[in-house]
Amino acid sequence: MIFSKNSSSQSSMSGSLRFCIVLRIVYTRFVLFNIVVGKGLLMGCGRLGFLHNSSTAFNDLSNHGKLPSYMIKKITIAALLGFPLIFLSCGQSSEVRPFSLGKAQSPVKYPELDIDNELYSSLSEKDLFLKGRSKIAHVSDVHHYARSLYDPASAGFEEFSRNNEGRTVLYTTEMMEILKADLLSRGVSTLLLSGDLSVLGTRATHEEMADILGGFEDDGIHVFITTGNHDINNPRAFRIVGSGTESVPSVTPEEFREIYEDFGFNEALLNDPTSLSYLVALEDDVLLLSLDSSYYQDNYHWGYSVARGGFNPEQYDFVLEALKRAEGKRVIMMSHHNLLRHYEIGLDLSNFMVNDENRMLNLLMDHGVKIGLSGHIHKSDIKEYLRGDNSFYGLTTGSLQIYPHSYRLIGWDDEELYISTADLRDNMLRDGQQAILNYNRDIGIARSYTGRYERLLEDASEEDARLMAEYFFLVNLYAQQGLEAYLPSSILQSGGLELLMASGNRMSGFARSLPLDSYPDDRNFRLKW
Repeated sequence: MIFSKNSSSQSSMSGSLRFCIVLRIVYTRFVLFNIVVGKGLLMGCGRLGFLHNSSTAFNDLSNHGKLPSYMIKKITIAALLGFPLIFLSCGQSSEVRPFSLGKAQSPVKYPELDIDNELYSSLSEKDLFLKGRSKIAHVSDVHHYARSLYDPASAGFEEFSRNNEGRTVLYTTEMMEILKADLLSRGVSTLLLSGDLSVLGTRATHEEMADILGGFEDDGIHVFITTGNHDINNPRAFRIVGSGTESVPSVTPEEFREIYEDFGFNEALLNDPTSLSYLVALEDDVLLLSLDSSYYQDNYHWGYSVARGGFNPEQYDFVLEALKRAEGKRVIMMSHHNLLRHYEIGLDLSNFMVNDENRMLNLLMDHGVKIGLSGHIHKSDIKEYLRGDNSFYGLTTGSLQIYPHSYRLIGWDDEELYISTADLRDNMLRDGQQAILNYNRDIGIARSYTGRYERLLEDASEEDARLMAEYFFLVNLYAQQGLEAYLPSSILQSGGLELLMASGNRMSGFARSLPLDSYPDDRNFRLKW
C-alpha cells in the first residue's frame, strides 16, 4: 500500500533533528537581537510558525504581540550558552524533559463561569433526531491518553493537565463509558468519530482507544473513525516521568490503519490506497465517505503536528470514484478539518480548514452531497453554503474531552435529516460522577480562563483583565455548545467585549463574531436531503 501523505518517517529523525537544532540556535540568537532592536520584528518572527508547538513563549508572542517578561531571562541565557535550552521539545529523544509552565491563580470563583442553568435546560435538547428511523452519533476530539503513560499523582501530569489547552485526559476512559451508556439508552446504532482520537498520537494510546471502541462494537454500536491532526507521526509523543517527559513511539499511517482496521477500513466498499480515506455503508441507501484530511507527512520535519488540513491530488480521484459508486444513494461526508468557515470574522482559519476547500466542496455538491461532519474547532456549529439552488451544510461538534462534553445526535428518514445536540453533563450528574465533572470543568477554567487573565493583566488593570477574560471564556463556552445566539445580556453588557476591542487584542474580533451567529440554529436543525 502506498501512502503519499507519509513522505516522512521516524527513520529520518537524525537529519531533521540536526536541522532543527541548528535552526533553533539561529532563531534564539535572532530573538535576542530583536529584543534589543524592538518587538516589531520579534512578533513577526514568532508568527512564522517554525516553533508553533514548541514553546509557550511563542504562543504568547503570536497571540498577544508581546514577549512575556518571564521569558526574556531564559532567552538571554539560552543565547549566551549557544544552545536553545528552552526549546528541548525538538525531535524525538529519550531524554527526560522538565515542564516549565507556571501555575496561574484564578481571581474569581469557578461556579460563576458556567452556562446559565435555566437557559441550558430550556434549549439543551429537543430530541429532533428521534424523528428519524435511523440514529447515529457524531463525536470528535476525544484526545485520549493511555493510562500506562502517566502517573496521575505526579507533578508532571498535574502540569500537563493544567496546560493542555483546557483539556483533561485523566477521565477520557470514563467519559467514553458514560457516552456508550447514553447512546445505548437513546437507541443509537452507529458512532462516527471525526479524528483526534488521541492527544499525542502515541501507539499505546491508539491501542487502548481501539480496545475502548471494541467495547462499543461488543454492545451493538458500530464505530467508524477518521484521522485527526494529533493522531499520526506525532513528534511530541511522550510519556510523563516524574516532573518531565520521555519520548515514546507514535504511529505511521499504516500502523494507524492496522490498529483501527475494525472501525471502517475492513468493512469499506472502497479504500483509498494513497490515504486513510474510505467509503462504507451505514445503510443500504446511506453511505459514509470518511476523508483523511490530516497533513502528517511533514510532522517530523517541523517538530510538531501540523494543525492545518488538506488532500493530496490522488484523493480527489478517489472521492470521484467513490461518489460515482454511490450514485442514487445518500452520502454523509466526514473529516477532521472543516470545509466551511465556522467563524465569521476576526480569526485566521487556515489551521481549522482544508486547503483548496472549494475544490472538494464543489466535487461533493456536484454529486448531491448535502452534509459534512467535522471537528477540530471544538465548537458546535452549523453553516450553510449556497451554490445556486443547492445547499451544503457543514456540522461541527465540540470536543468530547472538554467540559461540558458535547456531541451530536443525528437521525434521518427518506425525506429529512434531523440534528440534535447533547452532552454528558446530565448523565454524569445522574450517575454520581459529579467529582469528575467538576474536575474537568476546573481544569478547563485553569487553562482557558486563568491563563488568559494572566496575559491580559500585563497590559490592563485587574478589573479590566477580569472582565475581558470572563467575556472571552463564557462566549467561547456558549459557542462550544452552539448557544452563542442565546448569550445572556449579563455577558453581552458586562463591558468585557468593549475592553477587548479597545485593547487591540488579536482575539477581540473572534470574540465579537461569536454572538452574531444566529442561522442555522447550531443545536437543533432539520434539513431536506
